[in-house]
Amino acid sequence: MTTSEDTAENPILHLINLIAASIERYENSFEEVVEFERAADALDPAISTLRVIMNQNNLAYADLKDEIGSKSLVSQIINGNRSLTKDHIRKLSDRFHVSPELFF
Repeated sequence: MTTSEDTAENPILHLINLIAASIERYENSFEEVVEFERAADALDPAISTLRVIMNQNNLAYADLKDEIGSKSLVSQIINGNRSLTKDHIRKLSDRFHVSPELFF
């Protein structure tokens, strides 16, 4: 992979910043996008990470019994009534080969 530097002959970083600002203005012109971003920002990272893992691996609550425990406990965590413990996070990270930092 090559990297680019912002120079007088090749102002790539300026161009990237210009395009990014244009995309942001475009996205912010749609209330649905703004509302989605607000909702996404309000999500607990642990819960959203767990949901993504479950979705990408087509898992049901029962499939996490070794990492979390009962279906009931998984449901309580997904619904925000309980929190993942350090042990849950360690086991999930080990099983799915992800960094524990994703849960924070």
